[in-house]
Amino acid sequence: MKMDVRPPVDPGSHQTLETAGLCIRRDGRALLDDLSLRLAAGEVLAVLGANGAGKSTLLRTLSAELSPERGQVRLNNRPLSAWPARELAKRRAVLPQHSPLDFPFTALEVVLMGRIPFGGPSSEDVHRAARALGEVEIAHLAERRYTTLSGGERQRVHLARVLVQIWDPLPEREPRFLLLDEPTASLDIAHQHATLALARRWARHDLGVLVVLHDLNLAAQYADRVAILKAGRLLAVGAPEDALKPGLIAEAFGLPVQILAHPELGCPLIVPLADRSSAPRRPAQRVQARSWRAQPPGTASTRGTASASIPSARSSHHSTASQTTQAPDHLEL
Repeated sequence: MKMDVRPPVDPGSHQTLETAGLCIRRDGRALLDDLSLRLAAGEVLAVLGANGAGKSTLLRTLSAELSPERGQVRLNNRPLSAWPARELAKRRAVLPQHSPLDFPFTALEVVLMGRIPFGGPSSEDVHRAARALGEVEIAHLAERRYTTLSGGERQRVHLARVLVQIWDPLPEREPRFLLLDEPTASLDIAHQHATLALARRWARHDLGVLVVLHDLNLAAQYADRVAILKAGRLLAVGAPEDALKPGLIAEAFGLPVQILAHPELGCPLIVPLADRSSAPRRPAQRVQARSWRAQPPGTASTRGTASASIPSARSSHHSTASQTTQAPDHLEL
């Protein structure tokens, strides 16, 4: 399989998904208040904030589900409302928080729904859908009834569905955009990391990924930039090491934290400062941070530095020389 050696898309170009001065009000309350934000191809942008901060409202506006009272959303230098539905579907896919479905379709059939805007399913679409299931590591569930799957498995089926929607590269490397609303909410820790590692891989290939998260440490590890919302306004935006500061986190979430350097990755590691009066009593002692390292079968386990078993992280995006991560088949040159 050939690796993609094309130069990165210029983040300063007009090939972006961006908002300008978005304002949305409901019942006299500002859900979004003069919010301007830009997502470029080739980056993962994590949107953070407390419950009710406006994260899902922003994503629903970017997906054209909500119309702003003021401001505008533009995709690749064109108003979102000006795109025909079929052309928009080729360029932007959305994974909502909840995707209710109670019909006994197979997992493969659910993924094929992502090809409906293109008139499918064709035999090529079935092949795309099967590969998308492989991308999210559930190819073995292709013929399982969707209604028999666990919550986490269903979430990964829908992730495959939105991937297959924007599977095909566009002419002249025109960017595509993937919008994910809390994609890790129902996943175990291994699949949380696998999902965000997948987002990083796809971002390398003319794709901008916006992901709404509640876990600040996942955002610090995998995002190129983070945007912190509070009461519908943009409180901060920038690289994780610039935006994830104790004062900003306390203002956004009402929680005091300490910021450490991740012992393996160097990115910020956010540690909440618990109320000692409510914490369980433990003997006063200094505990060295450790974790188990995976060992070859038949060998004894040893202890190493913290988080040694994390599958992937933001740093791997910027240093691929030591990595052998392969691009998805559809991105062959």
